[in-house]
Amino acid sequence: MMSQLTGHGVKLVLPSLLKGLEDKAWRTKQSSVQLLGAMAYCAPQQLSQCLPKIVPKLTEVLTDTHPKVQAAGQTALQQVGSVIKNPEINALVPILLSALTDPNDHTKHSLDILLQTTFINSIDAPSLALLVPIVHRGLRERGVDTKKKAAQIVGNMSSLVTEPMDMIPYIGLLLPEVKKVLVDPIPEVRGVAARALGSLIVGMGEQIFPDLVPWLLETLKSDNSNVERSGAAQGLSEVLAALGKDYFDQILPDIIRNCSHQKASVRDGHLTLFRYLPRSMGAIFQNHLQAVLPAILDGLADENESVRDAALSAGHIFVEYYATTSLPLLLPAIEDGIFSDNWRIRQSSVELLGDLLFKVAGTSGKAILEGGSDDEGASTEAQGRAIVEVLGRVKRNEVLAAVYMVRSDVSLTVRQAAVHVWKTIVANTPRTLKEIMPVLMDTLISSLASSSSERRQVAGRALGELVRKLGERVLPSIIPILSQGLKDPNASRRQGVCIGLSEVMGSAGKHQLLSFMGELIPTIRTALCDSTQEVRESAGLAFSTLYKSAGLQAIDEIVPTLLRAMEDDETSATALDGLKQILSVRTAAILPHILPKLVQPPLSSFNAHALGALAEVAGPGLSSHIGTILPTLILAMDDEDVDVQSTAKKAAETIVLVIDDEGVETLIPELLRGVNDNQASMRRGAAYLIGFLFKNSKLYLADEAPDMMSTLITLLSDTDNATVLAAWEAFSRVVGSVPKEQLPTHIKLVRDAISTARDKERRRRKGVPVLLPGLCLPKALQPFLPIFQQGLISGSAETKEQAAEGLGELIDVTSEKTLREVVVPITGLLYASWETDFHGKLSQLSYQP
Repeated sequence: MMSQLTGHGVKLVLPSLLKGLEDKAWRTKQSSVQLLGAMAYCAPQQLSQCLPKIVPKLTEVLTDTHPKVQAAGQTALQQVGSVIKNPEINALVPILLSALTDPNDHTKHSLDILLQTTFINSIDAPSLALLVPIVHRGLRERGVDTKKKAAQIVGNMSSLVTEPMDMIPYIGLLLPEVKKVLVDPIPEVRGVAARALGSLIVGMGEQIFPDLVPWLLETLKSDNSNVERSGAAQGLSEVLAALGKDYFDQILPDIIRNCSHQKASVRDGHLTLFRYLPRSMGAIFQNHLQAVLPAILDGLADENESVRDAALSAGHIFVEYYATTSLPLLLPAIEDGIFSDNWRIRQSSVELLGDLLFKVAGTSGKAILEGGSDDEGASTEAQGRAIVEVLGRVKRNEVLAAVYMVRSDVSLTVRQAAVHVWKTIVANTPRTLKEIMPVLMDTLISSLASSSSERRQVAGRALGELVRKLGERVLPSIIPILSQGLKDPNASRRQGVCIGLSEVMGSAGKHQLLSFMGELIPTIRTALCDSTQEVRESAGLAFSTLYKSAGLQAIDEIVPTLLRAMEDDETSATALDGLKQILSVRTAAILPHILPKLVQPPLSSFNAHALGALAEVAGPGLSSHIGTILPTLILAMDDEDVDVQSTAKKAAETIVLVIDDEGVETLIPELLRGVNDNQASMRRGAAYLIGFLFKNSKLYLADEAPDMMSTLITLLSDTDNATVLAAWEAFSRVVGSVPKEQLPTHIKLVRDAISTARDKERRRRKGVPVLLPGLCLPKALQPFLPIFQQGLISGSAETKEQAAEGLGELIDVTSEKTLREVVVPITGLLYASWETDFHGKLSQLSYQP
């Protein structure tokens, strides 16, 4: 009767029979079980519908309390087994039934037997009905081996069934368990579960699993453990492989974008995915390497360690799978990483480059290298030839040059990684260095000229180490290469040459360099006259290093050339800057050689400019040469040529401002000598510089003010009108630099100076009322009044008396016109004093129109 049931009939009968299994009467249960067993003889189409619901219920009654119900269940399952058409499963029915009857003892054994069985025929619906409960139980076991075997069988089933659609009723039962196994702590178990998902997609189609990819992507972004994200990444890689190229092309941009997501867990999950895609997708993924590599390199520099590890792991896999097939794509990206500003990227890139070279050379790279000798490594000549054969000699030289440079990296971990790679792939260091020397020097020069300070430091250390360790063996090669490098049209590389020369000379012994002076000195001399300032600056540092070894020879062969070049209009500017560079590093040694040439009269505009420019870099080093420089510049400040006047004035201003506290002791006497000179132009220029110094200098000059005030007041009676004006302006600036509370202490000094100037003027103008020329100028009294005012307001009785008398003496030698300008502001002060001898004069002036 059951064999005649239609699909509609099965739908009507089956619910009643299943409900009967829940009845309390054992006979009802027994009858229901017997009828359910008889349904095994339904037509195949109806069988695939009913068995997924029947067999799980039959396995439950095997544990019923009544023995006859249990026996009926055993019989019913045997009936299901009897209609199995697959010969391989049919032979295993007793084992399968034992696993259904006693799952605790027989599940593992059944799974072993199933995996050992070679299936030639497809699996029908009755076979699935018996297999699925056992596999489901296996997926839920705690044992690692059991879960792994069950997941493996799930993956195999979809490809073995007669009709893939027969699997659909079981997906809801199996898929949740496979997902749980996918996030198992054991990597091997996760791998089997991932492949099972891929097999299900291949066997049944993506439409059966609409929520699988979204779930995997969501798990990939989760904040849960790395294990779960790793499992999701592995599962997604297999599913994407099953879904094909078009689907992968569509989803890849989102995956790459999430590699730079703001959440570290999201970045970690998506970078981990790239670890598995090469295994699952092979050549399909290889076509996307160019798009993916930037994300991997960015991940290598991530602030999160887990993200960095994921990126590095993906990089290792890329090298493992594509080292030979995508070498032109992988190698440039890794090489760029070696020169990154980020040390983490450099470290990872060196490790990846090592992997690549080890694979090319046919070595594991796991040799343990001991000792500090660089001469011998663990490589063989055959391995070296293999690298040359695959990379080509030029590229091999470039790669080895990069590795050698980062052996001197500022980061210890980068150095260790680079040393390991070098010793593993280089059999003999001296011989290899000789082979790659031109390329190595090119790499070092480029790096020395880099905008990255860290890269310059690494290159400098590498070059220094090269010279220190191999010395005379490499200098004959290095120095000509550096000298030739100054002809490079690229200014940055020329600058790198100069930095390289400094490193070489600083690392080599003095006796080693002596035989190369014929090349070193002309090279540095040329660099000091380079058209680019950055090159000249680096050449100046190189000169300083050269001077340590060559001494006066360096000066004698370089400075005269620069001085001669200063006479040529075309080269004068660069030659002057070259002098500035060497002066900034060797002031004491260079100044005596260049000053005699520059101060030679008559002073040209360019030489005056040169003195000012050199003063900026020489700074306090000029102190001992003030007596030579300053008089020449002061005289030139009155030159007939306006350009000479201007440049000399600017140079003199620069010089007085670069002098430090110690140099003031030299500068002040020199200026005082100037204001007492017989030449008016000298007095005038010195007075101007005194004023400029006191107004603009940042030094504390209050202690120098008294001498200056006294001398400048005396100069107010000078016969040269321009000098008088310069002296008055300078006096104003000196007074302005003195703190207000200190002004009254200078009253006596001012009175004595006015008296001296008055006597000097009286001798000159016999029988004529004495007026000081400097006090006949407009606003002439303005710098004097604060001195006497402070004395009258805040001084002691004696000081007030001194101030009043001094003010009277000042008024006596001041012209009426000048007094008229200030009579009103100072009237109060004057009437506050009791000195009546000048009241009359002021009163008279007060009422004059």
